[in-house]
Amino acid sequence: MKHTGAMLMILAMAACARGVEPVTPPGDDPEADARRRIADGNAEVARLDEVGWDADSCEALDAHYAAIRLPNRRSASGHSLGPDPRAARRLGASVAYMRGLVAERCGDVEGARERYRQAMQQQPELCLPQVALAAEVEPRDPEQARRLVENALDANPRCREAYIALGRLQRLHYGQREEAVKNLRRALAIEADDPRTLVELAQVYWDWGQEEPARLTLAAVICRQVQLASPDYAPLYNTWGLVDISRGDLAAASAKLARARELDPAYFEAHMNFGQLTLSQRAYEDAETAFRAARALRPESYDAAIGLGVALRGLGRAEAAEALYQAAIELDETRPEAYFDLAVLYQEHRSGSVADLKRAEAMLRSFVRRAKDRASHEDTLRTVLRWCGSPSRRCRPGRAQNVHDTLVALGERAEGDRPDWTL
Repeated sequence: MKHTGAMLMILAMAACARGVEPVTPPGDDPEADARRRIADGNAEVARLDEVGWDADSCEALDAHYAAIRLPNRRSASGHSLGPDPRAARRLGASVAYMRGLVAERCGDVEGARERYRQAMQQQPELCLPQVALAAEVEPRDPEQARRLVENALDANPRCREAYIALGRLQRLHYGQREEAVKNLRRALAIEADDPRTLVELAQVYWDWGQEEPARLTLAAVICRQVQLASPDYAPLYNTWGLVDISRGDLAAASAKLARARELDPAYFEAHMNFGQLTLSQRAYEDAETAFRAARALRPESYDAAIGLGVALRGLGRAEAAEALYQAAIELDETRPEAYFDLAVLYQEHRSGSVADLKRAEAMLRSFVRRAKDRASHEDTLRTVLRWCGSPSRRCRPGRAQNVHDTLVALGERAEGDRPDWTL
């Protein structure tokens, strides 16, 4: 990425300031100067969020914030009066928060966490560091994330970001839809037309609509409202696409998810949702493109590897699909999906040899062992393990019995040698 004029300015400021204590002419406002430099850095963060980050940008922007100092106050005669403690805390907290944000953008999770904690220590009532730290810990500890957000609101009841974060936590982890709506409306009372808050609200109604379909209409109305004010907001079209899927309008959903991907090529969730939709439509080439984009953004994503493998299997590229399923197992060997997909691959997309059938059976056994305690896999587990005592129109053998029966027909196994893991 080429550096623009704004980036060059920040590089110059960071380089000139490194290791040099700033000098403030009498009469200047040192706090205003520090705020101006923070604002310059914030503008560059916003720009890089649009065009993309690289190692040079990360280093330069962190150096820019690190170089910001609050100059000494001076008397009328020019003597130093020392720094203003309150201003130093406020500005120090802002700088620490922004350095944490830069570290997070640049993949330094530990560095981000440390900077956010520094900001919280310097100014406990500053809500943004607590919200940012909550977002970082949410995947592994939603309860800690919730405490951080609630602490932020206790210190600052006008913190819009905290209301949004709390609403999201309540939707995703606690099923508290009514409370989530209340908190998002509190955020909208602070900034009525904020598209991020409105889209989060639409997501609550979309989630609610899985049980009460009438809620989907409200979700769609909110999405239309956001489109009128912010037509180029990518998350809008991702959420709207999900609403359309739930309402059965797959063509509209496909167009909206494609629009989200077009507006923000780095939007991982939009690529994943478009990939899943096109897989369901057997549009395997489109699904391959989407999952490749998702995997390029997050090589550590198990679901992106599985999705791409399924798309390639649909395109007849069994070896490439197998490699992706194996890559998923390397990412997380405890999850069951890759083993099931390998079983399907060996059973249906290979030579049909005894060796392939035995591989399929081994993968089914691995799937069952990992899926049996997971509610989300109950239906698949049932279809794998269904066993019919005798041929009947009322009983359709499951995948495990199909493999067993084929091995029996090939003379590799006796009828009564049913695998014990299917019992």
